[in-house]
Amino acid sequence: MRSKWSYKLLFIFALTTLFSFSNLVPVQVVSADPIEPTGEWQMIVDGESGEGAFFYRFDFQENNLVTVTKQLGGDNIVEEKNWEISDNNLIITSGENAKITEFDDNPLTIEEDGLHYSNGFYFGTLQEHNSPFAWIHWVLILVVLMGLNELFRKSKWAGVIFYFVLPIALLPIWTSHDVSYWFKWVKVYSVVGASVWYILMRFSKLGKLTSAKLVAALFLALNIAEAVTQDFSMGYLPNILNGIAGILSIATLFYGFKQMTIEDTKERDLVWAKMPLLWIIAYDIWNWVFVYLNFPGSASAQFMVLLSCTIPAVFIKKGTWLQARAFTLAAWFMYYFTFPRFTETMEILVPRNDFLMLSVAVISLAANVAYAIVYLRRMRIQPQVVKQETVAYR
Repeated sequence: MRSKWSYKLLFIFALTTLFSFSNLVPVQVVSADPIEPTGEWQMIVDGESGEGAFFYRFDFQENNLVTVTKQLGGDNIVEEKNWEISDNNLIITSGENAKITEFDDNPLTIEEDGLHYSNGFYFGTLQEHNSPFAWIHWVLILVVLMGLNELFRKSKWAGVIFYFVLPIALLPIWTSHDVSYWFKWVKVYSVVGASVWYILMRFSKLGKLTSAKLVAALFLALNIAEAVTQDFSMGYLPNILNGIAGILSIATLFYGFKQMTIEDTKERDLVWAKMPLLWIIAYDIWNWVFVYLNFPGSASAQFMVLLSCTIPAVFIKKGTWLQARAFTLAAWFMYYFTFPRFTETMEILVPRNDFLMLSVAVISLAANVAYAIVYLRRMRIQPQVVKQETVAYR
């Protein structure tokens, strides 16, 4: 029998691996003295409501040239510009007909933790992107989140500390990082709330109540609705198509929710046995496309976050996708809010253009339409099956 200490050690290891990684990666320290930036630097800037987030990649080259990539909403822009150091500022100069002009009149201020950008509502910190460490970090997202999910299945108190205590204890740190976009704040506390609810269901009498099971499903529906609202607020065709896919995901979500059970095992897993794998796959496609369209700088990380709950639900413990999704997504957002600037520099740039954006949106809609057809057929057949079983029983 495994020792309880093994779970405690696993908790400590999993909790600190990604967190401590931010202190191990060698990020270039910028001083007040003149510098010569080289290589790739990047930052994410939160937009106003309805804008999503802007992802910037700066590729500094010789002869004071810099290639600036900007991914946002419905645009994907790449432009070459000039740069120079003056006093304590890095000054960007654009050519004629440039579209990325926000840095021309707003020099980047050189500070110890990076190059600071401020332009009214918009602000961010440009830091060096270390590609080898970024790929290591990308893999660690999957490994650590899957490890945490297993830990929270095995240890009630690990989950209680992580989801009941840390979101309150870390709030002063989270508010100090100036994460401004409403969606991120709503998301972190909605998924933390879902994790808390699922733990309460697993270890109290709530797990037997149909109303509690409905609330469990509604947490997921709320999660999707938040994203659908964001998609429609963007107003671009790919976002609208993906928003429709999200609505279909909500409409087909509740199949078999009343049959959720709390297994009478040591893990006390919340099992939704009738949640179809096809729905999960359609949801995963929709969710990644949502991030790709609205928060392009986070697309690489969210791919691993999605895998971290789907893999366990398919290969480790079937039927546990709902609790795994809450645990892993909440853990990721808690990590992001604790080290936002670091995670932004670790993001991997995902190719993005008008054709790709429309293509993935069509795939998302097609996947959810396909499952909606399966769902309608299943709902039409189900009453007949129940009637036949009732007649057979009599």
